[in-house]
Amino acid sequence: MPLKRMKGQRRSHHVGDVFALRLEDSAYRFGRIVKIGESGPRGRFPGGILAYVYDVPAEAPEPEPDPGVLTPDRLLMPPFFTMNWAWNKGYFRTVAHEDLDPTHLLKQHCFYDASTDGYVDENDDLLPRRVEPCGWFALTNFEHFQHEVDEAIAGRPVHGAIPKN
Repeated sequence: MPLKRMKGQRRSHHVGDVFALRLEDSAYRFGRIVKIGESGPRGRFPGGILAYVYDVPAEAPEPEPDPGVLTPDRLLMPPFFTMNWAWNKGYFRTVAHEDLDPTHLLKQHCFYDASTDGYVDENDDLLPRRVEPCGWFALTNFEHFQHEVDEAIAGRPVHGAIPKN
């Protein structure tokens, strides 16, 4: 199900920003920015944005969603890294802001890192084991992001790769 474009936004992003994305069937889902900036000692994602997308449907992007429903147990798919393109092109539209508190965040972020064939957290620190939900330690391009949203909406698992043992 392709994402539909809305009016693009060229703006500064902030941790705690809530955004909407529109699906082809005109339903909306919401997401939240949970981290901005460089990631880890190697700084692989300078300016990268770590975000969540929730399985909280709506018929319109505003009024803003009840922040009480944007919780980690309502994630549509694993956290992902992106850049400003999603807002600039109109695929995401910021609709609200709420300062983060610990209840908004997963206890542990986990991403499959192809360069190590293992798992890392959002800061590029190695993890001893996989923790669900586990995404990809890579910047998401539009095609990959749209595919993951399609899979999640269809009820198929979306997750980072599992290394070969």
